[in-house]
Amino acid sequence: MRLRDIMPKSLFGRSLFIVGLPLIFLQIFIGYFFFERHWDDVGRRLVLSVAGEIALISEQIIAADNNNLIEKEIFENSNKYFGAKLTILPNSKLTNDQLNHSKKSRLDRALAKSLKERIKFPHTFNTTKNKNRVIILVQLPNKILLTEISKKRLYSSTTYIFIAVMILSSFFLLCLAIFFLRRQISPLKELSNAADAFGKGDTFFALKPRGADEVRQVTHAFLDMRERIRLHIEQRTDMLAGVSHDLRTPLTRMKLQIEMLTQEEDKEGLKEDVNQMEQMIEVYLSFIKEKEEVTRVKTDISNLIGNIILDAKRNGDIIVPKIIETVDAMARISDLRRAITNLTSNACRASNKVEISLITKEKNANIIIDDNGPGINKKDYASVFKAFYRIEGSRNLSTGGLGLGLTIARDIARSHGGEIKLEKSPLGGLRAILSLPI
Repeated sequence: MRLRDIMPKSLFGRSLFIVGLPLIFLQIFIGYFFFERHWDDVGRRLVLSVAGEIALISEQIIAADNNNLIEKEIFENSNKYFGAKLTILPNSKLTNDQLNHSKKSRLDRALAKSLKERIKFPHTFNTTKNKNRVIILVQLPNKILLTEISKKRLYSSTTYIFIAVMILSSFFLLCLAIFFLRRQISPLKELSNAADAFGKGDTFFALKPRGADEVRQVTHAFLDMRERIRLHIEQRTDMLAGVSHDLRTPLTRMKLQIEMLTQEEDKEGLKEDVNQMEQMIEVYLSFIKEKEEVTRVKTDISNLIGNIILDAKRNGDIIVPKIIETVDAMARISDLRRAITNLTSNACRASNKVEISLITKEKNANIIIDDNGPGINKKDYASVFKAFYRIEGSRNLSTGGLGLGLTIARDIARSHGGEIKLEKSPLGGLRAILSLPI
């Protein structure tokens, strides 16, 4: 497994990972080091102190030689000054099972070591019977001394206070890092939204340079680039408007002159040539002129497909609806109609059976057009989207068009944030999939 496979994918996630991971490791190291040193130093001193007190009490009880008054005074002083509750179990002896005490916890191990150093009599202890107290049993001659000590005397609560403060401070610092990281990354998200909007035709998306110096430089560079492209598009549109006017004027005169000809064969041929020239000019201009700013509206795509099927039927083409789901999407209706029509007309021209489907998949509306025509080679899938590219070698408009249908359709799909893909159709021909975000 590579590091990049487990790294977060977003810039924010990676930045947080870079900041947070060292912080976590640092806190773990400090916590472990403190905890170990605390138990080795402070905790051991506390346990040794208690072990010394029990050793002293044991010696005093032996010296009392079963004198009840002296033993009572020892019990009272132990409870008063040491906080130890004493009990004598007469005529008792610790068994081997009792002497084999547990050493699972740190407290168990500390007690086992410290009691052994200070108490010379057989002894054992229990740290689990009572949640708040530790029971220590010492074997004295003919009796057992049972001592109950509060657990607070055996370890310091500062350990847990330190861990709590460490966790809270780490959480606070992490929240602070998240706050500042979001503020640093938000300008990049705005820049991304502006670039996406520009790709969809919005050349005036509000964008203000802010953030770090490098981000400001990138934003300024993007704004300069956007402005240069916008001016270039405006100049191209103005030029094409003039070209359109200049070309249509002589074509109109040619039409008038053709009508004045007497030979019908020459007349019909010239009229066909002029009509093709007009058709070519209209297609060229519609492809390269700047789109008008049309507001997107919520569109019922299934209804739009129904209208396209009816239009095709009027023109003598049959398109069979297969799976049509009800899907709404934000779209420019005229542009979307044109993109779908370009795909269906290509399919109808190349085959005698065309099916259309509309399904939703992964937050996209997929418009699928299948035909049973000859299809195209997989190596040509990318080439057919190039402007003026035609698989059919002739330049006859009636057989192959101008080679702009798929180019315009993909341009419209991308301006909506979608895409067009080609693949082999189950009908044997070509399948075109136009996907749009919903």
